[in-house]
Amino acid sequence: MAAEKRAGIDPRRMVILFFVLAALALGIFAEKVIGLIFSYARVNDLELFENWNLSTVLGFAMAAAVAIISWRTPKVQTVSLEIAAELKKVTWPTLRETRAATLAVLVASVIAAIILGVFDYVWAAISQRVY
Repeated sequence: MAAEKRAGIDPRRMVILFFVLAALALGIFAEKVIGLIFSYARVNDLELFENWNLSTVLGFAMAAAVAIISWRTPKVQTVSLEIAAELKKVTWPTLRETRAATLAVLVASVIAAIILGVFDYVWAAISQRVY
């Protein structure tokens, strides 16, 4: 039981935070889609509050409803909590390891770009002489 009480964020809080952030992202997307639908249908997007149009309210209301319904579904909630619990067990790389891996990727990308650039230059020169 002591092994389960490690420092960090509770998996349930992580899942709830994910659902809130997903609902915000979905709300922004739905707002834009509903705004486009209104513009194509030539429907006036009413301004309900100072910077809140009807498409904004509808988009965020739909996103909140989807998030709440998803969270209240037992299977979705169980799977989400299991995923968060498994992610808590992951050994994440240190900042030093992350920097070293990032540097390795950047160096490999530059070397690959140089090699491909040389091949492209040579192939272009050959193509100009042949054609």
